[in-house]
Amino acid sequence: MYKITTLSRILLAVGALSLLGMLFVPIWYIYLTAPQYPEGLEMQIWHNTLTGDVKIISALNHYIGMRAISVEMFPEFEYLGNVIIAVSAICFVLALIGRWWSALLYWLLLAVADSLALYDFWRWGYDYGHNLDPTAPIIIPGMAYQPPVLGYKKLLNFEAWSLPDTGGWILMGVTGISLLIVLYEWWQHRKKTRSASIPTSTGTATTTATVLLLPVFFLQCSTGPEPIQYGVDNCDFCKMTLMDKRYGAELITEKGRVYKFDDLNCLILFEDEDALAGNTVAGRYVTDYQHQGVLLPADQAAFLQSEGLKTPMASGMAAFKSLNDLDKVKTEIGGNVLDWAGVQKAILE
Repeated sequence: MYKITTLSRILLAVGALSLLGMLFVPIWYIYLTAPQYPEGLEMQIWHNTLTGDVKIISALNHYIGMRAISVEMFPEFEYLGNVIIAVSAICFVLALIGRWWSALLYWLLLAVADSLALYDFWRWGYDYGHNLDPTAPIIIPGMAYQPPVLGYKKLLNFEAWSLPDTGGWILMGVTGISLLIVLYEWWQHRKKTRSASIPTSTGTATTTATVLLLPVFFLQCSTGPEPIQYGVDNCDFCKMTLMDKRYGAELITEKGRVYKFDDLNCLILFEDEDALAGNTVAGRYVTDYQHQGVLLPADQAAFLQSEGLKTPMASGMAAFKSLNDLDKVKTEIGGNVLDWAGVQKAILE
């Protein structure tokens, strides 16, 4: 198998040695916020310990039946340091070999290590969030509290983020760079081989485009509605728990952040107070009064304003998919028909 360039060998060797930095910096980061903790709580995961607001988080988790978080509950801490050293040493040797197959094996080793680490974190989170104490002070039937492996998740009135810390970015960076080197060296070798056998450069543009379009990492943020968990989700404006399945609303930003509300006036007043801090709104959805669990685009729904509607925060407004559905309710309790612009005007006046 053909040799790779000196620069690629140097980059792979430096990457292998940089993996040792994971022994001296935190690898993963978990951040929590809640109305009662606006400054946030954080926990950093190292290769052999935990730091941050671990005691406070454990005390809060106790109320919902989750076990106290401690170093002893992670047997991986006993050997993870040795695994990091071994992987670094193997990758360094593969870099010195300097062949394309060794570069490919280098990347595969890191890709498997990344996958196993994420799976192990998911497995721990699943057990930690599902295996609850049945005698806990707060019990919500059917509720689980599995933290996110990567990204954002809402757990009761807490918003949780799980992200790589310095050590995690080192591992992901070295993995990504090694893949780029494998693809680049393959492309260069293929180009030289074709140049030697074919006088023209036919196919070079196609090969180049193919390599450049290969996905290395792909992240996609959803901007669609998220099902409301009544009895679990809290209103992002008034902080009350959403209970009545006939009412509710959502606001979603272009970054995929979901805000939930128990009444239409909470949604509109939330936006009016500029609580989004400059984030662009991707969609607004409202609960269909006649069909529980169905969320409608706010600008496509019909609305009834009536004193006969006992809404959670006294807006007196409900949303309907069709005027036919609305008229059936209006016949019983009376009221005025509004569109979305009319709803906003009525609440803000």
